[in-house]
Amino acid sequence: MHAAVLRYIDQVARMGSIRRAASALNVASSAVNRQILKLEADIGTPLFERVGNGVRPTVAGEFVIRHARDTLAKWQSTCLEVSALSGDIQGEVRVVTIPSPIVRLLPRAIGTTARQHPRISYRIIDADPNEHAEEMRAGRPDIAVLFIDRRYRGYQVAARIRMRLGAIMRPDHPLAKRQELTLTECAAYPVVMLNDPWILNATAEAEFTHSGAQFKALVVTNSLTMTKESLHAGLGIGFFTPTGFVDELATGGLVHVPLAEPDLSASEIGLLIHRDRQSYPAVRALSANLIREFANLERDIGGLALRD
Repeated sequence: MHAAVLRYIDQVARMGSIRRAASALNVASSAVNRQILKLEADIGTPLFERVGNGVRPTVAGEFVIRHARDTLAKWQSTCLEVSALSGDIQGEVRVVTIPSPIVRLLPRAIGTTARQHPRISYRIIDADPNEHAEEMRAGRPDIAVLFIDRRYRGYQVAARIRMRLGAIMRPDHPLAKRQELTLTECAAYPVVMLNDPWILNATAEAEFTHSGAQFKALVVTNSLTMTKESLHAGLGIGFFTPTGFVDELATGGLVHVPLAEPDLSASEIGLLIHRDRQSYPAVRALSANLIREFANLERDIGGLALRD
């Protein structure tokens, strides 16, 4: 079966429409339809059935689609490995990542990989948790940098960083000298909030909800830069792990005081790699540099004079 036909089948199944699939593939709808009809004639059974304005796979279609995707993946891997034999690694790496603060790892790793292998390209998916969950369920990302608060089928954890959520503030804040703080104690002061659904994992979010603490948000922003400037200006305290504030904590411009609630001390962010694609040269190249960046960040955090 020709690789183009496999791509047609795969895309029609994903899009639920021959027209949309053809548009995504930049080919004529008639060409996609003709190839599918020919394949159905060869196999002797329909692969898709019409539903409203679209199509959906039949039972036989689901079987063929699984085979097509496996074959496409193996063919892509073969092509990439043949290219790698000459040292010419190329291809696209699809990455799902939480936005901030851990996102600092990704540009550094990509920068290093780009210098080593300039023909690799990168597709970065940075959206809300629901969209990330759909990406992971479908197994589309090659690599993901996410909270490890659930299991993702088909992915293995290649590196992880364990972090403790705390209150970040100026060193002259009334709470800055404390060894530990509760959420209730923090609620007596204004807070700076980063409007980012990825700041807390599911467990930490539940702890905040159930604590009963009523926070006064003096500043709410979707910008990490604005968040840092507000904290530097003494406008309030913020609840973060140290990962996005390594430089500020290292210079003493801000301090991090751990929170006492036990469910807020066990956050882990991990590097997840798709098991079926971990041997792809492009994926392997970026993964190696990300693992090094995870180790560097862990070292930097460990070197901070953080209160425990």
